[in-house]
Amino acid sequence: MYLGHASAYMALAFWIASSAASSVVRLTSATFDAVTQLQSPETDWFIAFHAPNCQYYKALEPTLSAVAKALPKQLRVGAVDGRQNADLKDRFYVRRTPTVYFFHNGRMYPFKGPQTVEYMTEYASGRFREIDRANLNFKRYQPVPPPVRQQTTLDDVNATSAADSSATSTTHHLAATSNMKSDL
Repeated sequence: MYLGHASAYMALAFWIASSAASSVVRLTSATFDAVTQLQSPETDWFIAFHAPNCQYYKALEPTLSAVAKALPKQLRVGAVDGRQNADLKDRFYVRRTPTVYFFHNGRMYPFKGPQTVEYMTEYASGRFREIDRANLNFKRYQPVPPPVRQQTTLDDVNATSAADSSATSTTHHLAATSNMKSDL
């Protein structure tokens, strides 16, 4: 049985699938800040926060991949699984999925436009500025929220707990002494 063409088609299908998957960067809590460097003016990002079984995100994913390929030097595209990375979901005020933000020079812009390759590349190429200028009374962007400090060792947890309990006991002591009456 000859399988020469079948294996060539399989290889081509694998290459197409792997190249499509690699254009959207999977971001996690551990990699997000190091990979994105959102404060840097060098690279802009579209980042989609999604749930793994979200049908709307599954429909959007090929568009995101095409957008990343359309502007490879100017724009990167990432995706965050909100269920596995709840801290990122909270940090960026994500309440439903998919939520897409455009990040430029330390600012995040909620992306509300048509989810087409043409519009998203236009938006990333400068349309977001026009939208912001048109809304002089309401700035559509917010500064990028700072990373949440993560405690990675038991010593970090113990140090934070000790500091918190010390601060709490000092506060209670000050409150108690301020309520005392002086007999002088």
